[in-house]
Amino acid sequence: MRTPNRPLDEFEQALITSCQSITNKEPETWGFSSTQTDLSLESGRQADPARAIYRLTITPELCNLHETLHGGCAATLVDVLSTTLVLALSSPGHFQRGGVTRNLRLTYLRPVARGMRVRLVTEAVHLGRRLVLLRSEIRALPGDPGTEDDLQDGLDGILCVVAEHEKANTDPVVKL
Repeated sequence: MRTPNRPLDEFEQALITSCQSITNKEPETWGFSSTQTDLSLESGRQADPARAIYRLTITPELCNLHETLHGGCAATLVDVLSTTLVLALSSPGHFQRGGVTRNLRLTYLRPVARGMRVRLVTEAVHLGRRLVLLRSEIRALPGDPGTEDDLQDGLDGILCVVAEHEKANTDPVVKL
């Protein structure tokens, strides 16, 4: 996984560590290759709202017969990368295992073409004792193949997928 060419703060380093712990389990677990997708952390912040921004390339392995991002693969990207935010925010007895998905809802607005570079932004909407709610977006970056000039949304890219991810805490109770 690539990192920004600048010093990382403690929270961004926690994001990198949690992302590597999830994506480096191949082929033991079902997921995606952080190497093949050229996954990189663009930025992260712990402040309200906590946020992580990743960049990656849509590889053929993530595509359907139409050579666009498969819906199930989009859900996997959101699931894995939003969970890195939960892990970076965790504390003893509070989402240190990342929790389990209770609900994952995606709305597909535009297709994401094979080879396209995208930005995945995920934010913590609510982090409670037992439940966490995250909001994510997948945006096609300007100037990439498959993006139309009339659809440009500026530097943030073209909004293609919006998602809400709800997770439940599965950590054992910590006795203080």
